[in-house]
Amino acid sequence: MTKEEQLYWTSPTNPLVVTNAKDYQIQFYDIHTPFMIMLETCHEAENLYSVYQFTQSNYQSSVFSKDNFKFVKDRPLHQHSCIEIMYVLSGSVTNHVENQVFTYEAGQCCIMNKNIRHCEDFSGEFQVVFFMLQDDFTSDLLKDHLDVMEHHEEPDEENLIFQLIADGKKEMLKFDKVYLDCFPMISADKILEILSPLFNSILKETIDWKAGSSFYIKGAFARVLQIMSDPTLFSINRIHSNSRSQEYLFSKISHIMRSSHGRCTREDLSTQLHYNGEYLNRIIKKYTGMTLLEYGQSIYLEEARKLLADTEKSISSIIEELGFSNRSHFYRLFEKYYGETPMNYRKRIHNKQK
Repeated sequence: MTKEEQLYWTSPTNPLVVTNAKDYQIQFYDIHTPFMIMLETCHEAENLYSVYQFTQSNYQSSVFSKDNFKFVKDRPLHQHSCIEIMYVLSGSVTNHVENQVFTYEAGQCCIMNKNIRHCEDFSGEFQVVFFMLQDDFTSDLLKDHLDVMEHHEEPDEENLIFQLIADGKKEMLKFDKVYLDCFPMISADKILEILSPLFNSILKETIDWKAGSSFYIKGAFARVLQIMSDPTLFSINRIHSNSRSQEYLFSKISHIMRSSHGRCTREDLSTQLHYNGEYLNRIIKKYTGMTLLEYGQSIYLEEARKLLADTEKSISSIIEELGFSNRSHFYRLFEKYYGETPMNYRKRIHNKQK
């Protein structure tokens, strides 16, 4: 390790504290402040790599060239003393999560509990922001969320983000290895338009730090988590890292298929998951007994069945909502799956509910 590298990790001004390290091989990251923001940028083609760290009492920046950042690139998997949120601002970043490797694209987010061992690659072109939130800080966010939920007339569906926070405080679950994959339901640019004002205001208040900043920042973080929990903006997949690789891959396929109402081609899946299309088709066949086409049909027909049973939407609007251009084709498929026409199914279900 060069003198410059050693100074970077051991500097008393560095808000990121590295412990349990041998010969500066990083094992565990800790922060001694309620939260920390870290902005990483990689321009491999230009041999430029930068890390900016912000806390309420500290600012640290480091810019590396190809010749002096080997210690960052070669670091092993590590854990944190806090929950970490990774949001990809631009480009794509390769992340090693336990024993698997995934690529996260712009607009995607990963939220990891304390037990997940991970490490991103400094390669390619990307800009990523990390939010590291300590226990006391997340306890305040959780309390605010529960207070808000008490005043809702109808309880929301389970909020996976706040559930992750709550589970981390339970003795029986404190060793679980769990993380959340958050996929944008709209374009990455539109998501960033919504989140950027909050990201920027959190950063500004952190740098300026004046009366009321701590309250403002907690409120802004609470709003960020609320936005990420909005099912019209993000689809969230909860992953227990002890699951086997193919099981995890199928859960990701299923997640994408359901998010697209079953309208996802083999090429689309291959592009998003970075696996060969034929291999993905075999995974689907293994876990469902169906081809990709059949699996997609089962998803949108199940959605149609729920809409017929639970809403008053017309059959025509349901057909349009699910992307069918051929009404008779929809009727044939529905009758094949459920043994009766959509109209007869709706009448039978409604009569049972009376």
